[in-house]
Amino acid sequence: MGSETSGTAIELQQNLQSSDIAKRVFVCPMELKHIAQVCLLEQLCFSSPWTERMFTEELEKNPLCRYLVLLDRQNPAEVVAYAGYWKVFDEGHITNVAVHPQWQRQKAGTYLMEQMMCFAKAEGVRSMTLEVRQSNQIARRLYEKLGFRAEGIRKKYYEDNQEDAVIMWYREEGAQA
Repeated sequence: MGSETSGTAIELQQNLQSSDIAKRVFVCPMELKHIAQVCLLEQLCFSSPWTERMFTEELEKNPLCRYLVLLDRQNPAEVVAYAGYWKVFDEGHITNVAVHPQWQRQKAGTYLMEQMMCFAKAEGVRSMTLEVRQSNQIARRLYEKLGFRAEGIRKKYYEDNQEDAVIMWYREEGAQA
């Protein structure tokens, strides 16, 4: 396991809040080989899941995209969560975050978001934004804990039920609003 993960794992600073989960998982860049499992997560977590084709095009054709996967240390082939963003100048536009239901409420999402935010900061991202369903209180609390603040609403953003999205922003101190 150690030699398999040391070449691709991103070793980043971790927050004490989620340090226990760090003993069970590791983060690495998403590769094409992860897409089938990522799509399974999409189907488990979202009512309008992205397709394999969409992820393949993101990875192969979108130079702005950055996707990370969280892998199980005991079974490094198992994707337990993933997250992604587009780097646009010094901003990160978070596209997706999903955690396998069996790994939810174990700080896997917090850990992955912390690692993604560290990765983004290391490449010059000073602020990040995302949309989250107004009804998704669990995700909203997670993002608030990480320093995101609600700054607007996108009316009828979600096609499946016309639900509004809350627009949230994280801004590094001194970053322009």
